[in-house]
Amino acid sequence: MQIFHYRTNEGSEPLYHGNQDNLENVIGGPRIATILIFLSNVSQGGEIIFPMSKIKDSNSKNGKEMMSECASSGFAVKHVKSNALLIFNLHPNVTVDVSSLHGGCSVLEGEKWSAIKWIHVRAIDHKKLFSYSAEECTDEDDNCRQWAAMGECQKNSVYMLGTPDYYGSCRKSCGVC
Repeated sequence: MQIFHYRTNEGSEPLYHGNQDNLENVIGGPRIATILIFLSNVSQGGEIIFPMSKIKDSNSKNGKEMMSECASSGFAVKHVKSNALLIFNLHPNVTVDVSSLHGGCSVLEGEKWSAIKWIHVRAIDHKKLFSYSAEECTDEDDNCRQWAAMGECQKNSVYMLGTPDYYGSCRKSCGVC
């Protein structure tokens, strides 16, 4: 799970969460679904927009005065604290559902906090996730050895070692693999 924070004038470009170039090499396979959890209210803007949706008129249901101009370019969902949105990224045959293309309108007033959780086609094998051959065990940053010597493997374990959702950047220097 990841947490996102958007301030005024920040948003996100539309993207597909199921569109991955080499699906066979992705741990857990492609993302079949995305769960967006709204952690805050947004005073103005910040809607989730679906520009490729067949449903276009979100304003008639939600009230025009409450939606931003960006929200008029497709079906939009207002960001309301404690609500969640389940997006199916793929069809049952594992082809990308083009209507799942979504982005975040810019926050016009206030700030936006949300959490995202991806559901993959297959379970992630955590044992396999953390086991590497010698040639696969690398550091992603030239400073990893120095950081490991300063105790960062323990102090900043998510970045250095990784989690089931994130590959660590300094796994070799931290002795994980």
